[in-house]
Amino acid sequence: MINRSSVAARYPGSRLAQPDDVISCSDIDMMSPSSDGRFLHKDGRPYPGQG
Repeated sequence: MINRSSVAARYPGSRLAQPDDVISCSDIDMMSPSSDGRFLHKDGRPYPGQG
C-alpha cells in the first residue's frame, strides 16, 4: 500500500506515537526514545556516534 494523501496513514488498532514512547528491541541491547530518536543501550548508554 502507498499512502498518497497529505496525512499519516493509520491502520485499525494503531495509534500515533507519543513523545514519551520508547521503542525497545527484544532480541538486542537497543532502545530508542521517540522524543529524540537516539539509539541507546537498554541501560541508557548511547551507542557510538549518538552523543
